[in-house]
Amino acid sequence: MERVERHLLGTHQHRDARDLSRWLVHLTRSEDELISILRTGCIEARTPFGAGKAFSIAADRHHSVCLTETPLSELERMTKSEDPRPWGIVFDKEHLRKKFGAQPVWYLSDGSPEFGAVNAAMQAGEKDPDAPIWSLTPFIENVRSIGSQYPNDWRWEREWRVRGDLFFEPNDVKRIILDSGGTPKILEEIDMWVPWAIPGEQPATWSGGYPRWEDNVERMLVRFNSQYLTPDEAGAFWDKEDGVYLYLHGEMVDLDEAIDEVFGEMSAALRDELYDELSSRSDMWCRADAPLG
Repeated sequence: MERVERHLLGTHQHRDARDLSRWLVHLTRSEDELISILRTGCIEARTPFGAGKAFSIAADRHHSVCLTETPLSELERMTKSEDPRPWGIVFDKEHLRKKFGAQPVWYLSDGSPEFGAVNAAMQAGEKDPDAPIWSLTPFIENVRSIGSQYPNDWRWEREWRVRGDLFFEPNDVKRIILDSGGTPKILEEIDMWVPWAIPGEQPATWSGGYPRWEDNVERMLVRFNSQYLTPDEAGAFWDKEDGVYLYLHGEMVDLDEAIDEVFGEMSAALRDELYDELSSRSDMWCRADAPLG
C-alpha cells in the first residue's frame, strides 16, 4: 500500500489513529464496475444481507450496499483478499450515515442469548412485513466460527451497510481507489466529467473535466486507437463498384457506436471534440483485435 497522507488518517476525535477511519469505502472487482457506478451515480443493492434475509416476507428489505470502514492505510488487506476488489469509491462516513442511513453491521455470536432474542423477534414477525425487527436485521449477522460446519465470520471486514440502492451525487465522492499493480492507490483529485481512469500514470489521476481538457482528449484518443483502427489501417478492401469497404476478419462499426463502446456516457462538448478529431480520419472503424491479415 502506498503511504497514506496524515490528513487521511484517523477520525475527528483521534486524528492520527491508524486503526480508526472516518471513511467508508465501496470496493469493486474491476475498473468497468467502478466506471459504471460513477457514470450512473448509483451503487445497486443487488444482494440480500443480514439475519432475516431468508424470511420471504422481508427479503426485499435486506438488499443492501456494503462498505468497509477499514482504514485507508490498511486497505490492501481488503483488496488482496480471496475475492480481490482493488477499485473503489471513498465516502465520508458521517455524511453517509446522515444522508443515506448507513449503519455498522452488528455481529452476534450464533447461539448466544443476544442472537436468540433477535431470532425470537424474527419468528414473531414472520407474517408481519411491518414488524420493527425487519428494520434491524439487514444490519445483523450471526457469527459462526471458522471451524464450524457452516462458518460465517466476516468481522475483519469492519462492514457498514446502506439499505437499498445508494444514489449519490458527484460531490458525495471524496476519493477514488485505483488498482496500481495489485496495490491500492488513493486519488484525491477527482473530476467526474470523463468516466474513466488511467492507473499507470504517476501520480495517478481520475481523468476528466475541463481543467485538463486538451490532455484528456489526447489520452482518450490513445485509448480509442488501442481498440479501433481505420479501414485502411486494418487492411480492409475498398470495393470501387459498390463504394464500400469490405472487412472480412471482423466487425466494422460507425464512429458513434465505436465512441459509445469505448467511453460510454460523457459530456456533449467533449464527445463533439472527440468526434471531430476522429471523423477527420474515418466515419467507419474496425476493431483492433481482429485486423485483416
